Parts: sequence; C-alpha cells; structure tokens
Amino acid sequence: MTSFCLIFLVLRSGFVNGSEIDRLIAAVNGVVITEGDLNLARSLNAILSYGRNAAAGSRSDEIERLIDRELMRQELKNFSMMEVEEGKIEARMQALRVAFAAKGGLSALLQRTGLLESELISYIRLESSILRFVDFRFRPFVSVLEADIRAYYEKRLIPQLRESKIETPSLDQISAKIEMILREEKINAVLDQWMKEIRRSSRIEYFNDAQ
Repeated sequence: MTSFCLIFLVLRSGFVNGSEIDRLIAAVNGVVITEGDLNLARSLNAILSYGRNAAAGSRSDEIERLIDRELMRQELKNFSMMEVEEGKIEARMQALRVAFAAKGGLSALLQRTGLLESELISYIRLESSILRFVDFRFRPFVSVLEADIRAYYEKRLIPQLRESKIETPSLDQISAKIEMILREEKINAVLDQWMKEIRRSSRIEYFNDAQ
C-alpha cells in the first residue's frame, strides 16, 4: 500500500454523477469503483496538490489507493466521532480559493474541469476524517526514543547533508524536527500493517482489464 503520509490518498465516496459511471474497475465489500471514480480522484488530487510536488503513480497504484480509501471510508462508519468540524472544511476551501485566485478563481477551475464544488467538499471532508482517525487510532501509541533521534541524526541526516555539502546543525537544534519525522514514519508503518490486515479480512474483486 502506498503510504498515507501527509498526504494522503483519495476516493470516490459516492459523489460520481450518473454520466461518469462506466467501466467497473474493482469492488470493495460490494461497493464498486469505476473508471469515473478514478478520473474524479485524479482531478480532485490535482486541485488539492496544487503548488506541491506530487509524485505521479501508475494506474495500478491509483487503483490501490482508491481501494484503500474505500476500506477506510467503510471503517469510519464505526467511528462517529471522526466527523470533521465544518469550520475546518470551510477554512480549507477558503485557502483553495485564495490559491487559485490568480488562475481565474476556484469556481472557474471547477467549471472548466467539470467538477462540482460539492464533490470537492466531500473529498476534503473524507480526507480530513481519515487524518483525524489516524491521529485518534495510532498516534497515542507511537513513541520516539532519544536513541532513535540520535541514530537518525548520525546515520541518516549527517551523511545526507555532507553529501550535499550543507552545514550540519547540532542535534539540539534539529532534535524536535527529527522526532516529528520519526513519529510520522512509525505511524505510517503501523497504518500500513493495519491496512494489510483490513485487506485480508475484506472482499476485494478486480474486474477484467482494470489494471
């Protein structure tokens, strides 16, 4: 599974309009994923990753991310406290409006790409719910030891900086940042393992020529 880290993966969640429902790609516990869902996810990802260097994945990777998102969406049904405050959703939308102001505006962009604002909002809401779930479910149980921080500094960071001929800060100066990086790495590792277990207990079907 491609890591969820800060990133995060995207999914259909039932907001594909009728004209986009076409070739079936996969089914997750009876919920189908279509070519329209894949195209929608691509379009929404392009908007949300604007200004960032988003790594392009293969079609197969995109499908697996959609499957993981659908599995997460189904899991979230058991966690009503994962609902996101509407104020946070609006703040994210406002940030996008500001970001695209010089490009003709967010509304104009959505219109050009054939997307609805409600689809974008639903997408952001699901993404935010997943992030909140990950924080609730995994972050409290992940710890970073001082030995982990020192090992990262000496064995990973210093060689990288020396190779790039960048001055190396002291461990005290960068300890907090290293701790944050290691915590996210550990959360991602635990999350990946948890997703593998969810996949094993789920019914995932791939349709012909989906890949």
